[in-house]
Amino acid sequence: MFSILIYTALLVSSLGIFMLLSKKHILSILIGIELFLNGINLFFITVSKSYSNDAADIFILFILVITACEVAIGLAIFLVNQRINKTIDINDLNKLKDF
Repeated sequence: MFSILIYTALLVSSLGIFMLLSKKHILSILIGIELFLNGINLFFITVSKSYSNDAADIFILFILVITACEVAIGLAIFLVNQRINKTIDINDLNKLKDF
């Protein structure tokens, strides 16, 4: 059971990195970051519960707080880009420097 969860965490993290590096839209990049961080959380949970160590719970909570902040900032940038540029393309973010 331990190795299945480790491989699942590795797969989810790999999909997140792939989405982060290959997509051109802001929402796809945000989803990629979320997948990557959730894969890391799954890895920490698996290691923490298999070795009966509760120290990883602090890291998990810290990562969850970081993901919540990342989503709030990312969605704010997405909304501003959508209102000003009328597109969700990542290449048009340079036009936001004037505002």
